[in-house]
Amino acid sequence: MPDLVNPPATHGKDGLLYMNAARGGPLVPIALITEWSLDMATDKVESTALGDKNKTYIQGLKDLKGTLSGFWNKLDDVLFEAAESGTGVDLLIYPSTLSTLCFGGPAWLDISIKGGVAAGVTLDGSFSANGAWTRSGGSGATSFGARKDVGALPPSPGGVPPLPLAA
Repeated sequence: MPDLVNPPATHGKDGLLYMNAARGGPLVPIALITEWSLDMATDKVESTALGDKNKTYIQGLKDLKGTLSGFWNKLDDVLFEAAESGTGVDLLIYPSTLSTLCFGGPAWLDISIKGGVAAGVTLDGSFSANGAWTRSGGSGATSFGARKDVGALPPSPGGVPPLPLAA
């Protein structure tokens, strides 16, 4: 019987990011990404009143942002085009292609490139939400809806493609 309290952890090696050069364009996998992060913090406003035993807070809006790092792909310019887009980009983050769970939404992207005598040429990027983000494919997750221009997305373990980002 599987351990329901502590299921197997997930290794990051099977993660995948999809992005387009401008919102609404076809989503493509981003090659050579080695790390990513997604911060889904929310604003908190202090609401402490006289007589409270400790500070209290009320929750505001999400302040969604994240980072990505990897090696420069000399055959693909999509990250630089995305950073220059006046409309932002659509971004999908699959923590693992062995699962259907996906985070996605519109974003603004900033990118930097660096290299050196004893180093590979690498990229560092940061993104901030440019609209509502959701998650899809996980337990209790919300759907992105259908989109026709997504291209080939990684299959789920059951062979059914995950739901892509809504236009």
